[in-house]
Amino acid sequence: MVKLMRLNTTFFLVLLLLFPGVVGYSQKRIPPPEGYFFPTPLSVEQARLGKSRITWPLYSSLSFQQPAKHDNNQATEGMSKQKGKAFIRSLLLPGAGEKYLGKKSIAKAFLITEITLWAGYFAFQKYGDWIRDDAYAFAATHSGALTEGKPSQFFVDIGNYSDTNTYNDAKQRMRQFDKVYNSEEYFWQWDEDLHRRQFENMRIASDRAINRSVFVLGGIFANHLLSAVDAVWQTHRYNKKMDQHKAKSISVNIQSNYPSCGMSLHIQKLF
Repeated sequence: MVKLMRLNTTFFLVLLLLFPGVVGYSQKRIPPPEGYFFPTPLSVEQARLGKSRITWPLYSSLSFQQPAKHDNNQATEGMSKQKGKAFIRSLLLPGAGEKYLGKKSIAKAFLITEITLWAGYFAFQKYGDWIRDDAYAFAATHSGALTEGKPSQFFVDIGNYSDTNTYNDAKQRMRQFDKVYNSEEYFWQWDEDLHRRQFENMRIASDRAINRSVFVLGGIFANHLLSAVDAVWQTHRYNKKMDQHKAKSISVNIQSNYPSCGMSLHIQKLF
């Protein structure tokens, strides 16, 4: 009986010596897998109060969040665009604001329109200059007029009257004495009336071409303004879409309730 008591006493002392090591081993924190496991609120509270030092419930919460999907043309999540910057860029160069937003197709359309309009403007200007130079040379040949340095109204007059005297007589009858040509530099006399009419047609064609180039300038201005307004609208849509991407997510949360040995599953979808 005495031996049995001594044996129990020895065993009890051995347990007392080994217990701190067993408890210390059980209290080692095992780092959770990166990115998915998070401590449950119950485990955190128990660990803070010192009531529980067992670590596995601390990392029994599993959370998964689905990242938002982006198009290739979309910028990094969280980066919004400025309407003022897009407006100024497109106002200076049509399509630049759309390119700033990643809208390459729309930007290319505005840029091609801009290049086409400028090409049309220079084409009309050049064509009008060619016809005008030919008309002036034709007038100098068939009417003897000195065309260099003359105002545009002089060429309108020589296209409407056969010679200087006929023109002066007409202006004097209408009492427009300030429009009478008294200088020899403004003398002309057409050899044939057919040539006068031919010159008048050439002059009108030249003026028409130059006037069309002015209309093209109006189209260029409209293209700049339209691209700027479109850039602001595209920026509004872009930022709105980015906000929707930020808010759209799916989260799954699995928690174990220690020590009750229960488990809960929570799924949340945000738009």
